[in-house]
Amino acid sequence: MNINKIAYSAFVAFVASLATLVSIQALSSSDRDAADDDALDPITLEELAEHDGAESCWKAIHGRVYDITDYVPDHPTDEEVILEWCGRESTEGWDNKRPGVPHSPRAEGMLEAYLIGRLVDEEGEPIEPGAAAQAEEGEAAAGEADSDTVRLSPAEDERLHRALLGLPLDGRYRGVFGDGGEMQVNVQFDLRDGRLSNISYRHLAYRGEDYRRLDEDDDLFPVWAQHQQLAEALEGQPLTAIFALYEPERLAEDIDGYSGATLRGNKVHSAFRDALNRGVYSWP
Repeated sequence: MNINKIAYSAFVAFVASLATLVSIQALSSSDRDAADDDALDPITLEELAEHDGAESCWKAIHGRVYDITDYVPDHPTDEEVILEWCGRESTEGWDNKRPGVPHSPRAEGMLEAYLIGRLVDEEGEPIEPGAAAQAEEGEAAAGEADSDTVRLSPAEDERLHRALLGLPLDGRYRGVFGDGGEMQVNVQFDLRDGRLSNISYRHLAYRGEDYRRLDEDDDLFPVWAQHQQLAEALEGQPLTAIFALYEPERLAEDIDGYSGATLRGNKVHSAFRDALNRGVYSWP
């Protein structure tokens, strides 16, 4: 009995020691991260915004700024997908490679090679991701607003109304559908008063075949034509019409056994939903 008590006491002491070591390690790691951030060059949102294209692409992720210009040509998806986040606070895109799915630890390790600074406000204080996004929107609104513009009250602000009701805001949206590491659909559309307009495909491919580049005599050209019919059928329709994409034969003509197996309206629907999850890409 005494031996059992001694063994149990020794085990408890071992576990407590291990927990202490883990805590110390975590605190030390946190201190090192803070110290490392303090040593980084401070970069403001204004400076970040100057690097918003393929020739110079900077992204802010979780308070740190990365110059990924050299990596843009090697990114596995269409170049336009990654360029959307250049010159911006990009934590949302990083944490949602697909809705709710962040980039992998391997990608995170690769990212560190491009670290150049830390994101700060005009006073040199660190900016949290959420605050950075709000600051970007505020600067954009301030740049567009005239000094004599009458400011709307919350009761008169249509955007605020729609946001409070959980309705999509008016604006331009972009979303993608990918499978097996391959982007297959990249759709862009505008919302105006809850109706769809200016629908287009920025990317449409399957197994390396770019449908947008097919000639009219190509065997798969009808599939591209049918995807265009999907977009045309949705023009001017309420946003809820995207659910008809689950039955593409309702929107596109000449659905036969061959092309019907290839025309996947659910992929287009998923790209629309991804766009809505990402939020407004640009304001009207």
